[in-house]
Amino acid sequence: MEDKRIHQISLPFELSKSPKLKQYVKQHWNITFARQKKISVFSKRIMATVLAQISETDTELAPFYRFHVRDIATPDQDKTSIYKDIKKAFDELTDLKWLFEDVSKETFTFRHLLNTSDANLGYSQGWITVVLNPLLTPYFVALAKNYSTYELKWYMTFKSWYSMRLFELLAAFKDTGVWIVSIEEFRDLMDCKEKYSDNKDFIKKVLAEPLKELENTKYAFTYKALENEFKYGKGRKPIAALEFRLKHIEPVTIPQEWYQFSDEHRNILVELQRFKVTEKNIIRYAKAIGLDGAKKLLKEWKEKDKSNTRIDNKEKYCNAVWVRVGKECLKETV
Repeated sequence: MEDKRIHQISLPFELSKSPKLKQYVKQHWNITFARQKKISVFSKRIMATVLAQISETDTELAPFYRFHVRDIATPDQDKTSIYKDIKKAFDELTDLKWLFEDVSKETFTFRHLLNTSDANLGYSQGWITVVLNPLLTPYFVALAKNYSTYELKWYMTFKSWYSMRLFELLAAFKDTGVWIVSIEEFRDLMDCKEKYSDNKDFIKKVLAEPLKELENTKYAFTYKALENEFKYGKGRKPIAALEFRLKHIEPVTIPQEWYQFSDEHRNILVELQRFKVTEKNIIRYAKAIGLDGAKKLLKEWKEKDKSNTRIDNKEKYCNAVWVRVGKECLKETV
């Protein structure tokens, strides 16, 4: 018998205002390296869209995070399949719990991701409302250190959970470009502890899609299996670890050649650091802001510092201004 509920499904794609999403998702390392259960791509997209709504200045979680299905759906999906995907995603997310563990201190705790007791949580007429567990607040807001960032635009194009997961993990090593992980830990991180008993088969199956889907991103990578050199006996030595290498590395310290472009360039770089702009932020936005833009900001800061409204916290104020101007300049060049 035909299921009559199918004809009742209607996802409105009206031009209602969706929330403003950041270009980059910021994620605490304790979430990145938590033992996560493999879930659907839609579930991962929902969580990334939530994280992209959390502001740098937030000190608490919002009562809820709301956005439209159009923010996570692919253009070629029909409304019925989207509805089913959203329903499946909520079924997964409401059951999802993360393990936070410190083996060295022999401590661990489990935390459910969503606050299922909140009446706002759910789906209605094309709108998704997510309420995060308030106990996870330290892992989502006011992240001053121990976090990584990744671009939302790439994340939303992936069709594989393995690609999404590896994208998050490799983002934590973008400054060094190298990640060496034991094969057992990698199995845990990719939720494959009980899958693919043969390590070569495991590596091949798990990395096949990420190799393709990450190739055009800043986290394109190569890898090699590292054998256990201390294992004696006949035959090939077992695989002990994997070594990932990013094809593109983001430096965290200013390259020495930048100081050698000219005396003016060197003086600007020194002055920016005197005003406590971090090297990481200088590297990220210097090209977009340009020499004239940097000179203008420094002039404003110097004048402000001599006035009655002097800058009390240079690190906080100047970095915030530098990043804001840098992002505006990047938008203009796109």
